Amino acid sequence: MRPPDLRAPKAKRRTTPGAGRLPSWRAALKGWRWPVPFKAGLPPWGARWLWGLVPLTLAIAGGILAGRLILPATAEQRLKAALVEAGFPDAQVTVRHAGWGWLEAGVRLQAGLEADTALVTFAGLVPWGRPARLALTGISLDAGHLDGQALARLTDLPIDHVDIGSAQLIHGDWSMPLALHAALDRTAGDAPAAGAWQGQAVMEPAAGWPALAVTVSLTQTADGPALRLAAAPGATPMVSGTLVAGPKGTVKAELTVTDLRVRDWGGPMSAHLAAQGDGDRWTVSATAETPDAHLALEGARPWIGMQGAMPAAPWGLTLRARGAGTWSGEGLLTVAGTAEGGTLAVTVAADGMTAPELPLMAAFLNAGGNLKPEGDGAWRLDLTRPAQVGGRLRDGQGTPVSLGWDPGADGHFAVTWRGGWGKERRGHAEARGALVGRLGPAATPLIAGGTTGLRVTADWDAGGLSALEASAEAVQAPALLGGTLEGAHLSGGFDRANRANPWQLTLDGGRVQGTMLPPLALAVTLSGDPAATLTLAGQARGLGTPLVLGLSGHWTASERRGEAAAVLEPLTLSTVPDLARLLPGTGLTGPVQGLGTVAGRARLSWEQGRLTGSGEVRADAVSLAGPSLAIDGLKGLVALDGLFPLHSPPAQHIEAKAVRAALAVEDVGLDFQLAEGRVLLQGGDLAWAGGHVHLSPEEGGGFSATVAEVDLAQALPAWAAAGYTLQGKLGGRLLGRFDGMAPVLAFGGLQAEAPGHIGYADTTGAGVPVVLNPDHNGKVALVTRALADYDYQALTLEPKGPILTDPRARLLLRGVNPGFYGGYPVDLDLELDAGDLSASGGQGR
Repeated sequence: MRPPDLRAPKAKRRTTPGAGRLPSWRAALKGWRWPVPFKAGLPPWGARWLWGLVPLTLAIAGGILAGRLILPATAEQRLKAALVEAGFPDAQVTVRHAGWGWLEAGVRLQAGLEADTALVTFAGLVPWGRPARLALTGISLDAGHLDGQALARLTDLPIDHVDIGSAQLIHGDWSMPLALHAALDRTAGDAPAAGAWQGQAVMEPAAGWPALAVTVSLTQTADGPALRLAAAPGATPMVSGTLVAGPKGTVKAELTVTDLRVRDWGGPMSAHLAAQGDGDRWTVSATAETPDAHLALEGARPWIGMQGAMPAAPWGLTLRARGAGTWSGEGLLTVAGTAEGGTLAVTVAADGMTAPELPLMAAFLNAGGNLKPEGDGAWRLDLTRPAQVGGRLRDGQGTPVSLGWDPGADGHFAVTWRGGWGKERRGHAEARGALVGRLGPAATPLIAGGTTGLRVTADWDAGGLSALEASAEAVQAPALLGGTLEGAHLSGGFDRANRANPWQLTLDGGRVQGTMLPPLALAVTLSGDPAATLTLAGQARGLGTPLVLGLSGHWTASERRGEAAAVLEPLTLSTVPDLARLLPGTGLTGPVQGLGTVAGRARLSWEQGRLTGSGEVRADAVSLAGPSLAIDGLKGLVALDGLFPLHSPPAQHIEAKAVRAALAVEDVGLDFQLAEGRVLLQGGDLAWAGGHVHLSPEEGGGFSATVAEVDLAQALPAWAAAGYTLQGKLGGRLLGRFDGMAPVLAFGGLQAEAPGHIGYADTTGAGVPVVLNPDHNGKVALVTRALADYDYQALTLEPKGPILTDPRARLLLRGVNPGFYGGYPVDLDLELDAGDLSASGGQGR
């Protein structure tokens, strides 16, 4: 039942009449209705409070604005105080933005541990209450300053959830960016596992490396905090490990990685790492396995962090590598402290290395030097003792090749490396000493080369070489064909803006002199892009001769293929004052005059890991005239399919009308092949001493000469010139070989076809025969008297030695002289030299 209304009824208010009065606000609102009937659901007093919302809103907005202005400074002090209380006395905080219940700041907890951006969300409205969530990006971790105590203090921070973004790992002047995404939650409750952190993390180390997905567990143990990693379900590669911070700042770490595949590495790879230490003193042991290699980091000795100058010995580490699969061999790298400290002693040795990428059948390496930090991210490597690298070429025969560095007494090889491995890298190299290289056995190399007085300086950065300067007192190289390059100067120009031709190397001021090449002046330019194509162009001009060699070549990096060519422009021999200067290796004494033309070319090519050479030499109607050599009508084309050593296809052919050296031969026609720098005679014919000589090949690279109808008087021209008369015809068979390019007779003889006669006619007026080869004991005088009127029944001539330059022979005679010892039989055994066998030998005898 509704209670009665005991209030008195309201009296009606009368309106006071008045002209010009404005109506009251109540009258103005009379008849206006709210869109929503509030009175229906509000208490009688609610309508009056609606008008208080406007000033209340303004008050709240003013409070927020004041908080945004006041909160950052206040929160910075309160957050720093909280970090100091948590165990980071050197903590630094810079609050950028703050609001009710959150703030954004840059935080540096201690040296080596900081975050560019820390976003903290608090449980309450004020930013100095209890933090609930933490998001970190731009984390920087310096491994040289972190220890187990820092990890322990981090686990004690009163936070329940952490999100981590990008990070950077630093050790001294070395750094590695790391894309890291992690979310960790603290376990609540009173269980033994309460307070532990659990979560997931994904790491992306660098370009080409796969992302590593792991589950993370961070717990507090009796020894200290323990960080455990396990591979996330289905993750590849699989990563697991532990990091335990022990007492007194000691740390133990163990990490295992399986099924890791990295760009440009043969995979998959498995690795295991175990380390323990305190501060900068660590003992490290690690192994890594790939299908092609096994790596082991050995050594229980302490490894001391590379901060500043290196401490003195004893300490060091050893890295061993053993090949497997397509890569084989063993390598050893040792790094150790020196007795005086401040530097590292580094040695490298490897033997029996084989790999598809190596142009060698089995390679070796040994070197040693000192590695020293120089501050500002710089390292200096000095090779102060001889180093050598080499192996065996893939030519099917295993020809050894090697290249060595010898600093000598006052030389060195120093490399200074600054910055990291990316865009900041830069370096400088300086060398002074000698390079020594050879192809073939060390005792008897097929070809050898090297430098003396070598000086090299080079600078480079992330874009490549930026400066290069080199000079040498002398250079001996296979391309110089036994010659020496003296006074060479190499300079480099690098134009980074010109992508098509950013490199240009110029060799000038060099003079080539040697046994096989005439004196030449070089002017060569190498230009292009080493990563794409390099082009060689230049000339070599004779010094004092009209000789001109055109030089050209190119290198294609993508195909690992290149070639170089030298073209001898047709040379008219009559324009050369003395041809002996163009043929220094022949031993000719000048002056030598010539007619006709000579041309040729040589080509070197590198393809599929093999160095090959080819070329040709062409002579047209060449005639030479000199004191010790005369050639008439020489012509022919000799093609070469190998240069180191010289090699040619079979059946090369040359002809000459006459060749007069120590022996005189005519109508020469030879078929031959060059192999391993030797002449393999395949056939030929020539005329000698009025007779005919037919040449045939023999086993083992030798040749045989079948001789017929040789006149004895023409075979011994010096005897005839001295007044002897020689009658008889010779024939037989001789065996010989080629020593390089010179024919050498070794066995055989020529016999007289029938008995004959040797007599003497006095041409000097002395009345006695000329004494041949006097030996100052009177015996030769008896020989010459016996030969004054000698009837021989048997005669044998046995030539031997290099028949064109220094022929020797043995003359065997059996017969009688009626006027010598009453016609008693006389057998003679005479040694003849080049003077007896050559036409010019009798002039001074």
